[in-house]
Amino acid sequence: MTRKLDPAWVALLGAGLLLVLAILWLLGGRTPPARTDARVAMAEAAIQQLAARPVVEPVALEAALTRLAAAEATIRLLSDRPAGDPVALAALERQVMANRTAGEAALQERIAALQTALGQRITEAAAAVEAAGTARLDQRAAALDAAVTGRMADATARREAAEQALTARVAHLDQARLAGEASLGQRVTNLETGLLQRLAALEALVAQRVAAIEALAAQRLAPVEQALQRLSAAEARTERLAAIDALRALLDAGQPLAPALARLGQPAPPALARFATSPPPTEPALRLGFEEALRQARAAAQEGTLPRLNSLLTIRRGEEVVWGDATEANVERARRALEAGDVEGALGHLGRLPEPLRQGMRAWLEEAQALAQARFALRALAGG
Repeated sequence: MTRKLDPAWVALLGAGLLLVLAILWLLGGRTPPARTDARVAMAEAAIQQLAARPVVEPVALEAALTRLAAAEATIRLLSDRPAGDPVALAALERQVMANRTAGEAALQERIAALQTALGQRITEAAAAVEAAGTARLDQRAAALDAAVTGRMADATARREAAEQALTARVAHLDQARLAGEASLGQRVTNLETGLLQRLAALEALVAQRVAAIEALAAQRLAPVEQALQRLSAAEARTERLAAIDALRALLDAGQPLAPALARLGQPAPPALARFATSPPPTEPALRLGFEEALRQARAAAQEGTLPRLNSLLTIRRGEEVVWGDATEANVERARRALEAGDVEGALGHLGRLPEPLRQGMRAWLEEAQALAQARFALRALAGG
């Protein structure tokens, strides 16, 4: 089969050969004329071989032959000129550019012609395909209609058979369901009976175990509860002792006892409650006011010369009064007890004084008695 050659490709190949020859000629400016002629001959032979190939379009072939003749003339002109001629080089470059431009234009023309012919062929093929396809589609539609009609008939028959089978299956399932429900009811009843029996047994077992656990817990918790009770009692006693210490400190300092009375946790004794907001008497204050109270009491109680002489002159042998008033001995004993911090002992000695003298010291005695009663109440609280 003869291969068709596009004239545009012939022109491009010719221009390429010319360009190669021009470059070789420029690079080999000193190449002997014999070698140049040989290369020109080889190029002419290649061009003739390309031109000898058959083409389809005579007009394009004539144009390619014209361009080939021009190229041969240019080659001969260049081969006759000396190497390195600037004018020849310029002419060669112009010719090469003209050939390239002509080749590109011919190629674009050929591409446009091919695109046009291809569009026409596509249009014709589409029309032919559409005409043939319409006929074939009509035939296929008729065949499909017949097939669909047959299949619908088969489907109808199958559907009716399936409905009959489904009806029989549903009836069978209903019977099975009823039998299953009866069996299930019996099983549920049996399970409920067994479950109630097991629950009763479990409840009895749990009750026994809970009773055993409670008894064991009671045995184990009894010592703990006793210890907690003892601890609570100890804490209460500690708090009570702390409150008593605070009361004793406030009482010794002569300050109101309300802050410490609130910590007792019980009603305060009257001997202490009377000093909740008022300051109580103190032992130093009683010791300092003793002599003044005694002097005022003597001044109010003494009458006549003999009592004064007896009060001025007193002879004692130890605790026994040899000469003088026995009152002075009791006063002296009370003074010593008071200096020793024994307020109760001082009150006991002062209680033996004559009534007029005790009436004169009534205010001091009441304060000392209040202090003694408060101290007694504190000792009672601490002992309780």
